[in-house]
Amino acid sequence: MKKWHVSAAIITRCFFVTMLSLSAFESVAKSYYFVGSHFPAILEQDQHGSPTGLGADIVYEIGKRLGHTIVIDIMPLKRALKMVEQGDADAIIGPYKSFQRNQYMLFSALPFYEDPIVFYTKPNNEVTWRGNFASLKKDAIGVIRGWDYGVEFKRHESSLLLSEVANVRASFLQLMYDRVDLILTHPRAARPVIESLGIADKVIILSPILTVNQGYFGFTKQRDLAQFIDEFNAEFQKMLLNGEIVKLNNKYGLSFVAH
Repeated sequence: MKKWHVSAAIITRCFFVTMLSLSAFESVAKSYYFVGSHFPAILEQDQHGSPTGLGADIVYEIGKRLGHTIVIDIMPLKRALKMVEQGDADAIIGPYKSFQRNQYMLFSALPFYEDPIVFYTKPNNEVTWRGNFASLKKDAIGVIRGWDYGVEFKRHESSLLLSEVANVRASFLQLMYDRVDLILTHPRAARPVIESLGIADKVIILSPILTVNQGYFGFTKQRDLAQFIDEFNAEFQKMLLNGEIVKLNNKYGLSFVAH
């Protein structure tokens, strides 16, 4: 009888240890909701409608390493930013840093891609760009709604004649139909549009570049994500140091220097 009581106690103890272990696991393993807009090579949908691209690859990989479930939705940029601002999403994939965005999101410790921001125009357009906006005050410039074009652009924005559209394709169409004199974008987004419109011989890039933007992961300040952000940054650092981030950039035809 005594032997049975000992065995029962051991079984009971093992049961509670198991339940505590499962409970601890459940408290660690969580689901995180990432949003983002369609951004060539960074965040797109495959033929089955599933998120793909450099940003998606990194988020899914880090989520797997941390034991978390990652859900990604693709939507217009303004909506995605608003969801992060209001705390309706945990994070956004790929935003550039800006003063305004710093007010409502915490950026990842390091960027995961880089974009040179450049002017495109037609070869026969009489546009002069020397690295400052003084020569462009009479020219109509096409820009994409919600994009950040850097500090220098922000400083001169109010004195420029701007035409804002929803996406890069619409911006190039404005250029083709002479509704603007030049447009601001980056080659990563421009390449697939130029190819689909068949206008490779009808546009040129002006030098010098305006700025180089770096893309990050941005986390909402409306939720307590401190531990997740620390763990996310630590895993990203490991991927950067072992060369995985650079390899993933190369996979999508992107150039990235590990800083």
